[in-house]
Amino acid sequence: MSQYWRLVRGEHGVLAAMAAAASYALAGGRSPEATALLAASTFLAEAGMFAHNDVANLAEDRLNRPNAPLVTGAVSLGAAKAVSVGSYTLGLIAAAFLGPAPLAIYAAAAVLGAFYNIKGKRVPFLGNFLVAFLTSLVYIYGMAAAGLYFQPLFLLFAASLLANLGRELAKTAIDYYGDRAAGIRTAAVVLGQERAARLGAYLAAFSTPIGAYLAFEAAATLPVFAAGVAITTAALAALSYLCLRGRWETFRKGSLAAFGVTLAALMIQALIAV
Repeated sequence: MSQYWRLVRGEHGVLAAMAAAASYALAGGRSPEATALLAASTFLAEAGMFAHNDVANLAEDRLNRPNAPLVTGAVSLGAAKAVSVGSYTLGLIAAAFLGPAPLAIYAAAAVLGAFYNIKGKRVPFLGNFLVAFLTSLVYIYGMAAAGLYFQPLFLLFAASLLANLGRELAKTAIDYYGDRAAGIRTAAVVLGQERAARLGAYLAAFSTPIGAYLAFEAAATLPVFAAGVAITTAALAALSYLCLRGRWETFRKGSLAAFGVTLAALMIQALIAV
């Protein structure tokens, strides 16, 4: 069972589900049933996309992820396909109960995720944007389920989009040799490692003014959330500098931890709101 958890990157799905549910609560949503459907559909969308990713990218995984379940044979190709289709379908059914707007967002995310796995990853910059966009979309998805406009979540989406795009570009510099050997034209293959990493650092740095404004605006009404955003913003500013200095792996790992601070603050603030 652990191999299937690795196939769908279960920890990513859990975090995304928590982010969507917290966004729903922060935007005013109070239905336990909607919260459960939202969390379930988010997890299933992530599971479907990651399982499909392993199916569609088996060749490069042999180089970049030699311990992946499909590469080692721990999970069969047929089983991975079934998990992907089943997860996407069940998630779509769950999203349908949330209303037209969440259903449309789920369907769009599923289509974009499948496109990324099949073709988008191999299109320089577009693939990186799609990953950043889909990662950040959970905040909009949660807000849409609540049926209310909530400006802090839009700002969080914008800051997250830029920071995640920067992180994705820096990752192409780290994965440069494996991607080049597999014939994948990533940003680093096109621009070179140094330029791709620098572009990623600049984009992450560009997210910090949005984060600073969000923290300032939310301080009076959402103090825990504002504090988390402020910490993440400060960390991203420092990590962007380190990335420019060539510490790409530090930037990659550190930015993920920084995102986690905002996610934790978002969840705590949502619990307070409820």
